[in-house]
Amino acid sequence: MLGTLLLLQLAAATPRLATYSSPALEAFIAAAVVANRAPPPELVGYGARVESELSLLVRDTLGRERVAQVEQVAMDAAWRRAAEYDLRVVGYRSQTVGVPYSALSIARSWTVPYLYGDRLTLGVDVGQIGSSAKQRTGGADSSRESGADTLHAVHPLATDRARYYRYSGGDTVVVLHSRARAIPILRVRVAPYLDSVPAGERIGAFDGEIDFDAERHEIVRMRGQFVASAGTRGRRFSFGRLPGVVAVAYVEFVNAEVDGQYWLPSFQRSEFQATFAPLGAERSIFRLVSRFRDINATAGFASTDSEPADSARVAGGRRSSLNFRRRLSFAPSDSVSGYGQWAEPLGTATGKVSASDFDDLAPDAWRVTGAPRFDVAPTKLEEVFRFNRVEGAYTGIAAGEHFRDAVPGLTAHAYGGWAWTEGTVRGGVSVAYGAGSWTAVGRADRALARTNDFTPPLENGGEGFGALFGGIDDQDYVDRRVATLGLTRMLDSPHRGLVMVEGGIGEDRAEVARLDRSPVVGGHFRVNRGSLPGHYARGAVTIELHPDVTGVYLEPGIGMVASYEVAGGGLRWQRGELTATARKNLSDFVIAARANGGIVTGQPLPAQQLFELGGENALPGYDYKAFAGDRAAAAGVLAGYGFPLLRRPWRIVRSLVIPGLSPGVAVGAQGGWTEISSEGAHDAVRVLNANASIACVSPNECPEPESVATHGIRATVDARLTFFGGLVGIGVARPIDRAARWRLAFRFGQEF
Repeated sequence: MLGTLLLLQLAAATPRLATYSSPALEAFIAAAVVANRAPPPELVGYGARVESELSLLVRDTLGRERVAQVEQVAMDAAWRRAAEYDLRVVGYRSQTVGVPYSALSIARSWTVPYLYGDRLTLGVDVGQIGSSAKQRTGGADSSRESGADTLHAVHPLATDRARYYRYSGGDTVVVLHSRARAIPILRVRVAPYLDSVPAGERIGAFDGEIDFDAERHEIVRMRGQFVASAGTRGRRFSFGRLPGVVAVAYVEFVNAEVDGQYWLPSFQRSEFQATFAPLGAERSIFRLVSRFRDINATAGFASTDSEPADSARVAGGRRSSLNFRRRLSFAPSDSVSGYGQWAEPLGTATGKVSASDFDDLAPDAWRVTGAPRFDVAPTKLEEVFRFNRVEGAYTGIAAGEHFRDAVPGLTAHAYGGWAWTEGTVRGGVSVAYGAGSWTAVGRADRALARTNDFTPPLENGGEGFGALFGGIDDQDYVDRRVATLGLTRMLDSPHRGLVMVEGGIGEDRAEVARLDRSPVVGGHFRVNRGSLPGHYARGAVTIELHPDVTGVYLEPGIGMVASYEVAGGGLRWQRGELTATARKNLSDFVIAARANGGIVTGQPLPAQQLFELGGENALPGYDYKAFAGDRAAAAGVLAGYGFPLLRRPWRIVRSLVIPGLSPGVAVGAQGGWTEISSEGAHDAVRVLNANASIACVSPNECPEPESVATHGIRATVDARLTFFGGLVGIGVARPIDRAARWRLAFRFGQEF
């Protein structure tokens, strides 16, 4: 879904208001229009170094962000009046855990040289780039026309602004201090008014706030979103018109005073956020962050009357000048690959900002205020569809009520469906109340719970596409019915930390595998491991610090998750678990690590609470869940280096760009340990192995290798050649806890 973000558009409507909230504001805007009509006559050009990050992310319902891909681009920028805006890529590097698909396939340019003029771009040109001979050979992109999906908006300071905008505010919000003067900053709220746009016309507009130098009337900062009227797109299909799609194009442009005279770019950010209701509430994000450094302005004098235009179709079908041509080119491949003058480590610019920065501008579907809202949509896809060997195919429906202004902070959600092979109903209801940093949740559901341990975030595979299309269902399940109350406290922001407390009652029932193969690809599913049935009352507390840092995804830093739970009744146990993660980029080196540890006690000890290791998620190189115990630890570390070779992106076809081959080397190590410390733990392992609480559905498929304690630390190492920013790794691996041969190993997505 991330690759379609730039095709998603919004339609906006604004209430009828007076054009200006006061005569004083009207006079100020009139002066600002004159000051911002064109760059100052004495400014004939400037040069700068620009460093950008283009990243693809996923944001979960708690606001935690997972960086799946980041591309860092260094450019020499040169704007020349009456000529062009020339960007020359001099450095490029990338990391990815997703697919070899470059954001350059979407964006043809992603900065603007200034904020003057009648028309404004949202900071990134999108769509196909002309396939000229120069492009096919890796030369300059000299195409003069913008991408077909690029949104050019009427500037809030355009001469025809009154037709499209309403203005309010005008207060001084802060005073900036430079060496030469104190600069009062005046803020104006700009709201688009598009009711007068004729049907069939597609008009872009800016919705947000503008900060002005109150003395010189020039723009210092623009922050908001781009919206569009409900115009026609001809025969071109737009994903933004699909039911259930919500998509927003946010921007933040910040200028800095140069030489005490000119307000020129300092920081620019364009961000595209989207949700698609059938896929759940997680947001796909395409983020572009750029910083301008070492700006060198050239003074002189030039007439603005005859400047050439990079034309854009705008209001009423007429054309209006943007006063520059864009030109994107690349330095020779060896220069791009060998560039080493990066101002920030890879991923730093992406991590300094958050999707929540724009919450005050969010569309109605994402807002917590407004009229009550009812949505037929799941919070995650598995509420409406999943496939596994226990249920077969499950299909359902989900809906939620957001009470918003009627009862601020209160939401309710329900889902339910039918497991077709199992022939049973599953579903649940929840009610949540949020106030400030606190959220209270009550829920009751019957779910098919997964019992795997030490699973990385976003890799639970609850939808079961691997089982359906790949014939692989590396999960074990228990039928779990619960009613709980929970309280979550956010520590400043979801990126800093969360504390969660939960208590309630539950019941576990053993489950069996009712399918022995995928209906699509065949193969043989495993039996579902045994579990101990019973009722219980349970309490738990979880602390997450820097939860965006997972070690597996690309966010740098150090993170931790600690949890403790206790249960009593028919099933009794106490279980503690700790996860520590880290990731660090040092120039072209990357070091990532993840460590897990846990202990569980109980009498009798439920088999579903044991720790199990073996397989790709924990202790790769050994059979699926070959080891089990009431005490366990697992760790992995990856150290990689990317050679300064072949980093320049490749254009495969007209609009498809992939990251450069970017060869590198990496060494990974994985280790694990389990202990069966008591007779009760031995009894629990016997339940797992022998399926003691259930009968085998397919007797011929029942026998499986038994889970045992590791009897010491089991470990494997691998050495690999990596390609495409670490996406693919090919090498050799072997256990180091025993004599064994090296074997061929294939890694995908920076696994360790």
